[in-house]
Amino acid sequence: MAWELYYTSAPRGLRPGSRGFCTVARTEGMPLPMVDRLESLSGYQPASLQMSGNADAAPPLLAHWRVSTVGRPRSVLSRVAMGGSDYSGRLNKLAYHLVLDASEQFAAGPAWMLSQAGIMKTSWEGEPRLLAPLKLSDSSGDETLRETFRETSPEPAGDNRDARALADAFVMDPSKSACIIYPPGVDPLPLLADALSLMEPRLRWQVTFSTCFSELSAGLSCHWRCVPAGSAAAADAQRHATSGVVIELNAN
Repeated sequence: MAWELYYTSAPRGLRPGSRGFCTVARTEGMPLPMVDRLESLSGYQPASLQMSGNADAAPPLLAHWRVSTVGRPRSVLSRVAMGGSDYSGRLNKLAYHLVLDASEQFAAGPAWMLSQAGIMKTSWEGEPRLLAPLKLSDSSGDETLRETFRETSPEPAGDNRDARALADAFVMDPSKSACIIYPPGVDPLPLLADALSLMEPRLRWQVTFSTCFSELSAGLSCHWRCVPAGSAAAADAQRHATSGVVIELNAN
């Protein structure tokens, strides 16, 4: 069964005495080391917000992490988005994390799963509370995956050199990272999903990525680092693209 955690600004959190940015809901029975780890993954300082002050222009951060707590590795799908005001009138954000065991990992891969409506929650209401474990049913598949993303891929169907470059770089050396730079208004997730579709199913959930990468938390990897063009994160990600793969997407 999958675990969930919601992290936002609230007058009262789930932990006794917590307020402000804190966990407001999580699956009952989630180990506290996992709770702490997910809270540490809830930060987001979008480049568009830093440059323009416009939170509405900031795209959500979508990520796949591999997290080990109490000796057991799990996949974590994360969505962190800015927007709205909190109880004190300050700018708010919502981080939603979905922790998956092997049985909940859809065959088409994490980027496909992140794109599906209803899986990654986008709002929170109500009082702090514990949640029942979540049961997910895999409706993905290679054909569905390809049909879903072909029209929005940066390259024509069947000739996506960028996707092939990402897939090949990971297969050749999974310890090395790649950099994907995208302009405002361009979503890098379709490229990542297309790249994963070119890989063997057993490898898809080994690839970690972030669509708004800024810095790497201790103990984690990020193989595909997507960064907004012109940001400080873009310069850093290019320097640390140890696979040698740097892809610049166009605004088409």
